[in-house]
Amino acid sequence: MASAARSRRDLVAETLRLHRNEFGAFVSARVPAQEADDVLQLAALRAIERAETLKEPDRVVAWIYRIHRNLIIDTYRERETELRHVDDEGELPDVVATVADDPCHCSVIQARSLPSPYASILGLVDTDGLELSEAAVRLDITKNNAAVRLHRARKALRAAMLEHCGVTDPRACAGCRCVDDVCCAT
Repeated sequence: MASAARSRRDLVAETLRLHRNEFGAFVSARVPAQEADDVLQLAALRAIERAETLKEPDRVVAWIYRIHRNLIIDTYRERETELRHVDDEGELPDVVATVADDPCHCSVIQARSLPSPYASILGLVDTDGLELSEAAVRLDITKNNAAVRLHRARKALRAAMLEHCGVTDPRACAGCRCVDDVCCAT
């Protein structure tokens, strides 16, 4: 049993060596350059550590690509989590704040700058307080489409606020650059 695990580790190590350039190109095409080396190193380490779980040795290349893909996905999830930090303590919001909760109206200004489909769904759901199904009927789209559009609109609004205001949550007005710049704050 120990020799089988050893031979799989050797197989994985040899495959990593032989396909180093292909794995590197795969990862570099999908993550920022400053993160590519970390993903490659972590994938190699993970592959070697888990070599004994490899069920089909003849599919080792595909198995290693799957490890790389999973780590790339994790990288993007970590980045999204970092963007959700809203205060110095690093707390994440339980729910996305609505535009109507904005004490300094930055999100209203930023929402107006979004593409029309996003601005309209935010206006109906977050500002006017309509249920998602009611907003879908008004926009003549399915409820699922409305849910996707609302999710994307809120994500775009957070990105716009982060870029313009320096915060991602409308309730974080105290940390908002707009208060000092007097560009959005009223």
